[in-house]
Amino acid sequence: MMQLTGFANDGALIVGGFPLVEFGRAPVDPKVLRGFTLGWNAELTLIQVMDDVHYRLNGYAIFRNSDVKRWRSVVTDDFAARAAQLNKLRPNKPPKVRFASMKEAISSAGKEFPLITIHQERTDKRVCFVGKLQGANQRTATILAISPRAEWEDKERYQLKDITLLEFGGAYETLLTRMASPTD
Repeated sequence: MMQLTGFANDGALIVGGFPLVEFGRAPVDPKVLRGFTLGWNAELTLIQVMDDVHYRLNGYAIFRNSDVKRWRSVVTDDFAARAAQLNKLRPNKPPKVRFASMKEAISSAGKEFPLITIHQERTDKRVCFVGKLQGANQRTATILAISPRAEWEDKERYQLKDITLLEFGGAYETLLTRMASPTD
């Protein structure tokens, strides 16, 4: 991945110290991922996602930098930047979510948010797995899966090395949480 530097000098829209950036992750995912970049390290990037339909903030995403093929700052006169300003978007970093590794990202997001979404885009771009975190170790993450009908299913285990994208705190996860019966 290219180094994520130079936001202040390239005309990027920056709100609260967080630049609005688009990430191209093809062939892992042909769709551009846009959001306010909240932090990054050598392995992972954390963004607050800006949806491309209503131009609102829609949860968080953590993805592997090795999957990023290109990125570009969204400059202030770009439509998306103007929409963010018009909608008065104010990104905020989830205070207890850490992302030094995918294990730490899943563990901390799973503690702070009722549901997480796991993507294994190299295996199947069309499928994601949503559930309540049950645990994570050095190699795997286990979730109590939930169906699109908000019905609890079986526990499922995923190899951390196969996870390309982690999402949490978005409208879909929030609605599923509200529709589902309690697990405890």
